[in-house]
Amino acid sequence: MYQIVKVTFPFADNFEKAKPRPSLVISPSFGKHNQLIVAYITTNINEHLETDVLIESSIALFPQTGLQSSSLIKLHRVITITPSQIGQTIGVLPNNFVTEVKNKVTKIFQLK
Repeated sequence: MYQIVKVTFPFADNFEKAKPRPSLVISPSFGKHNQLIVAYITTNINEHLETDVLIESSIALFPQTGLQSSSLIKLHRVITITPSQIGQTIGVLPNNFVTEVKNKVTKIFQLK
């Protein structure tokens, strides 16, 4: 879990269009079809919501993400996919961001 992978993610305004995007795996696989949940990652850091996680390229552990520049993990933009829909694994989320991801997912889904 918490791998950063390439996934063909649908556009927000046109589900018929999609392109490969970095995405964060935020769940283990589950169910008969071995599905998992991934969250969208974007380099457009101008629209930073309180539920997003900012990964800045200046941090020491940034290279392990496999991302090319500072990025936002958009935890409110998620899809359920099968492992066969994952392209390549490009990196992993540094451990110091895992608690932030968990807290923000809890907030989004109002689990507290």
